[in-house]
Amino acid sequence: MPKVTLHDFIESFGADENSISQECIDLITRKDFTYEILEGSKRDEVILEVLKKLESDRQIIGAKERQDIWSNGWNENLQDFINSNYDLQKLVPKFIRPNKIIRYKQNYICSANPNFELDYYLVFRKWLFARYFKEFSNIYEFGCGTGFNLVALSQLYPDKNLYGTDFVKSSVDLVNAIAKAYNIKLKGAIFDMINPDQSFRLKENSLIFTIGSIEQLASKFENFLQYLLDNSPELCVHVEPTVELYEKDNLVDYLAIEFHKKRGYTQGFLPRLQELEKEGKTKILKVKRLFFGSLFMEGYNLIIWRPIK
Repeated sequence: MPKVTLHDFIESFGADENSISQECIDLITRKDFTYEILEGSKRDEVILEVLKKLESDRQIIGAKERQDIWSNGWNENLQDFINSNYDLQKLVPKFIRPNKIIRYKQNYICSANPNFELDYYLVFRKWLFARYFKEFSNIYEFGCGTGFNLVALSQLYPDKNLYGTDFVKSSVDLVNAIAKAYNIKLKGAIFDMINPDQSFRLKENSLIFTIGSIEQLASKFENFLQYLLDNSPELCVHVEPTVELYEKDNLVDYLAIEFHKKRGYTQGFLPRLQELEKEGKTKILKVKRLFFGSLFMEGYNLIIWRPIK
């Protein structure tokens, strides 16, 4: 049975071999990354499931009712966190669902490990934070949700100033509850990425990042981009579904494109950054498709850029 190896992770991340820490290697060793590539009737069953989902799905990204859904979802995490005596495991976002079927290298795969997606993401996140976040004093996550990523950052860099922003209050309350319970240098703040608060200014020597939050803007990212250009953080890191990176003549990719478009996830973010680069306003440092994701789409693609001051 095939297994995702250290070399596979290096290739997926577009990493330098020397940038993979021993902690990353230990995590890869501890977790079960064996899998089966689905073929024949098994693959057909998955494709049929995806097609039925495409036909029946009624979720529209950016719809007004979505704010209540996010607010209630993060509030559920908040209550679970408090009722569990502040168990950090309660911060794992519920949209990272245990699932035996995921996508990898333009195939559908099945693993005996129901947490394959989460474990893969944890390896990626550990590498990403160690590789790109070390040099900055102030780190901001926009669309921070449960604070899941900020906790990991605080464990890696306890002396850095961390800020978590979200457009719903329950997320901010959760982030501040985490900071208080664990005495972390972390502050939460309300921030609407579609209508940015211009009084919320980024501090010097700052990095900003998003993980699956640009996708939720329904392509209304222009104001946020302008906010970043105005505030000039040293580095911008995005881990987002990026529809432009799929290959239209590959069936697995094509189905992801259709799902992305039907839901209304953000499109055009990468092309807009490329336009701004031609105008001399940005410098794109890295674009990397990980070739990894959940059943319906790839949510983990890496875009790194900086404003030109």
